[in-house]
Order: sequence, then C-alpha cells, then structure tokens
Amino acid sequence: MKAKAKQSLSTFLFNVISLASFEASAAVAPYAEEHMEKEATLIVSGKVVSISSKTQKSTHESGLLIARDQIFKITVKVSSLAKGKGVKAGDEVHFQAWRPSTRFPPMPGPQGHQPIPAKGDLVKTYLLYNKKTKTYHPFMPNGIKILKEAKEAK
Repeated sequence: MKAKAKQSLSTFLFNVISLASFEASAAVAPYAEEHMEKEATLIVSGKVVSISSKTQKSTHESGLLIARDQIFKITVKVSSLAKGKGVKAGDEVHFQAWRPSTRFPPMPGPQGHQPIPAKGDLVKTYLLYNKKTKTYHPFMPNGIKILKEAKEAK
C-alpha cells in the first residue's frame, strides 16, 4: 500500500509540474506592418544613441518555470516621425524591450523582442505607451526594425 501511495503522489506531482510549465507562453507570432501602423502610439525612425541592459526575474512568465529576462533600455535620436504627438526630429525617445535570459525548462521558439539593435544602428520602431509604467514598449516580437546596422569599430 505504501509503495502505491508514493507512486500516486509522484505521478500527481509530475502532472502538476508538467501542466504548470505549459501555462507559460511560447513564441508570439510577428505582427503585420499594417497592424502595427494602425495600433502604435508612436512610430519613429532614428539612430540608437544608447542601450543598456539588466537581467531580472521574469515578469512575463509564470507557473513553476524558472525564468529570468534581459531588459533593455534603448534611446533613439529621432530623425523622422511617422505617427504620434509630442516628438519631433532631434528629440530622444526612450523605450524598453526584453528577451529571455534563462528558461528552465526551455521553451520552444524565440520569445521577447527580435531583433535587439546595437548602439549606432538606424531603426524604425512601432511603440505602444503603457500608462501604468509610463514607458514605451515596441510591439512584441517585431516592433523594432533595423534599417541599417552600425559599422563596427576597427
């Protein structure tokens, strides 16, 4: 009897852990450019003048998943404004992007923003304003388009 109870408990725990890991989200399908143009709060093109990152506990995943994210703070000097108010050429726009740093168990497909630009890259960004955090975030996963990569310093 005791062995059967242990086996049942083990099976139950395995099933709970398995189901919990499926609650976490997988890769998000890219948005059509027309959808991003319609829904974006701000659409700007410009040069990435600074980028920094930090790794922290994920705010995007839940359940029994071990998850840490890399959060990027990106500043773009605006060269042109396609949509939005309160921003003009020469202004700097700050926004946050993210990508997973650690996932256990691993999840299929890419998560977070793809691609993440480098300092000096020319980009076009489709941004949404989050009133709660008072920050801009690009559409996930493809709200950042790299128009021209920066030349690497030699």
